Amino acid sequence: MPPASIQQLAAFSFFAALAVVSALATVMMRNPIRNAVGLFVHVLSLAGLYVSLSAHFLTAVQLIVYVGAVVVLFVFVIMLLGPASEAPTDTAGRLPRGVGAAAMIAAGVFLARVVIDLRPERVANPPGFGTIESVGRELFGPAMIPFEMASVLLTAAIVGAFAVARSHHGKVSMSTGEPSDGSSR
Repeated sequence: MPPASIQQLAAFSFFAALAVVSALATVMMRNPIRNAVGLFVHVLSLAGLYVSLSAHFLTAVQLIVYVGAVVVLFVFVIMLLGPASEAPTDTAGRLPRGVGAAAMIAAGVFLARVVIDLRPERVANPPGFGTIESVGRELFGPAMIPFEMASVLLTAAIVGAFAVARSHHGKVSMSTGEPSDGSSR
């Protein structure tokens, strides 16, 4: 292997391992702030994976959309709910969760084995693959409906975050400092 290939493999392996560890930290930590930090590290490690695969446009989109919007939105929701809020302790569901985790690990090992056995051939990318022009042509052509559905999903997530925050803190009033009964000070 040429040195560039070894370096790319090392970078990919590092970011892949970091992605797995940070994903586990995101779902296993009990403190919501630590969950958000785990998600942040996971998103950054995915961006590193994209860089190691020479997908620079996808890296920029990953950082802008996920770090710039989704993770920030999660942190705002955590701040609205209160960073000290934790999930209640639930010991009754340990067996189903353990069985589910074992099933997911078995499925992952099975899929990894299938991919290793198949050894798909690498196909050369066509000219212009991954450029902003080709991504834009695909995004605003055949992928227009999924793109718009994603924007509706993000809008629903924002509305849901405000609804959850409002239900936890009672009514949120947008007061101007004047009494609400109509009387003057």
